[in-house]
Amino acid sequence: MTKRPAKNRKGHHDKNFVAVTQRVFSVLEALSQQPKSGVPLEEITEICGLPKTTVFRLLYTMSKLGFVEQDPDSGIYALSGKFFELGTNALPYQRLTVLARPLMQRLLLSFGESVNLAVPKLGGAIYIAVAESPKPHRVAASVGGFSFLHSTSVGKCFAAYLPAEELESQLIRHGMPPVTPNTIVSRQGLEEELARVRAEGVAVDNEENSQGIICTGGPIFASGQQPIAAMSVSGPAVRMSQNLPAVKT
Repeated sequence: MTKRPAKNRKGHHDKNFVAVTQRVFSVLEALSQQPKSGVPLEEITEICGLPKTTVFRLLYTMSKLGFVEQDPDSGIYALSGKFFELGTNALPYQRLTVLARPLMQRLLLSFGESVNLAVPKLGGAIYIAVAESPKPHRVAASVGGFSFLHSTSVGKCFAAYLPAEELESQLIRHGMPPVTPNTIVSRQGLEEELARVRAEGVAVDNEENSQGIICTGGPIFASGQQPIAAMSVSGPAVRMSQNLPAVKT
């Protein structure tokens, strides 16, 4: 059922309340439930309780503005990188990126590969800053891009320090899909991998999220026991495999 406009304390409709804004945010909230895999039109309509034609028009408009993407084959909708970029300009991410930029540039100059900065969000990792390699054949994350906990180095950095119940909840939420033949898809395998991350302080994505790409990341802590961010170096496997020992240190 369509939500009614807000009322003030006297029970009258609020003349300053813009109902279409409420509908837009209802759609955004529906899309945020599956930031990686996306959501079909029918499911968004059901979650929002709005007419299908209204939801379609809102999605069409947001797509035209660049805040929503639609898969041309499946027709599924998902939030775009442009949407997530809005949040990177606000605190606390702004301060975090400012502090991290010098280190990202040093890593870029040292290894010549792309450097990515991510934060834990939406049950996974969201990239908030990227320093791209100048090499013609390079690999870099996209600002606003979402990564799973089990298949990426930054994701493993966050998963390794999550309380058991929260980790279980997020794995149930997103699953452990086999992104590549190298992806860890068993709980026992993941637990062993996360134990290594805690012991070494470094996580490695060995062609587990994308074939031909290796990514090494480390957690960034503030005052708590869980990382507030993670930084990674990513590049083609043919180059990263030679530099892996140096990158890990």
